[in-house]
Amino acid sequence: MEKVKVGVVGSGFIGQVHLEILSTFEDVEIAGVMDVDKNRAKAVADRFAAKTFDNLKQMKDYGVDVVYITSPNKTHFEYAMNALDLGLNVFCEKPMTISLKDALALENKVKETGAIFQVGHNRRFAHVYTFMKERIENGTVKPYSFQIKMNRGELLNPPWTSDRSYTGGFLFESTLHLFDMARWLFGDVEEMFVLGKKSVYPDIDDWAITMRMKNGIIGTFTSCAHASWMIPFERVEVYGEHMMMTNEEMERVHFCKGLGREVESHDFTKVDFKEKWGYIVENRLFVDCLKEHKAPPVTVSDGVKVIKIIDACYRAVESGNPHVKLEG
Repeated sequence: MEKVKVGVVGSGFIGQVHLEILSTFEDVEIAGVMDVDKNRAKAVADRFAAKTFDNLKQMKDYGVDVVYITSPNKTHFEYAMNALDLGLNVFCEKPMTISLKDALALENKVKETGAIFQVGHNRRFAHVYTFMKERIENGTVKPYSFQIKMNRGELLNPPWTSDRSYTGGFLFESTLHLFDMARWLFGDVEEMFVLGKKSVYPDIDDWAITMRMKNGIIGTFTSCAHASWMIPFERVEVYGEHMMMTNEEMERVHFCKGLGREVESHDFTKVDFKEKWGYIVENRLFVDCLKEHKAPPVTVSDGVKVIKIIDACYRAVESGNPHVKLEG
């Protein structure tokens, strides 16, 4: 294909972020936008000199190669399955689905169709986390343990964020990114001890989790949904042999190189957020995979494994059995 022809489902904030990035790629054509809010769809489509569509079939008939699903959480599964049935490739924003059953069905569908399917775990491409990943992979830091924190200030805005039927639950929101980061940095989870409770909202909004990874690394994972946006709300701390790496959200990363050694720090505060948060690289790699017909950097199976962790957390709390082992 000379240019990758893209259709976007969902013209809200994150949909527009992807559109802004894709519109700068010379090998991409923005075909059109689809949204239940027709007025917003038209306004966004006009901004990118694109069409509006009423359904995925219209996108397919127009010659779209790939659909970006950036609609609300609860709609992802249906749109993704329909797109795959039509023979479209898919970029699906997180969460891929809001249930493990749907995630497994989607994984099977991707395998059946052979489509290129990427999940929007953008933090894998953020500067602070690629810094950590590189030093773990090249052997500079051998992790023995870790601490992860992902908080949210409130579940009031937008008002649907506390509606589990809409989002899948608090853990399916931003917290999901850090479950993926735990896997990406430290390997698959073997077992967890999970505590959770409803403190302020109808959803479970306080979580305290201990993890043992299959490679023996141990760590803690906490998440609170009523923390008043105290900064930093997101942090990963990695502990090696008298070494430590830590971040302050996507703004800064620090590396303590050893006892009596200097601390290396990088500050990305002034970097445009689309680059800082990994969105530009995420999109560039996905488009390259489409053109080269190769597996994307974040696969449907990666999406399934994260949802397995979240499903296990909810089951642990709701069953009253906090100790869970993960398989596969």
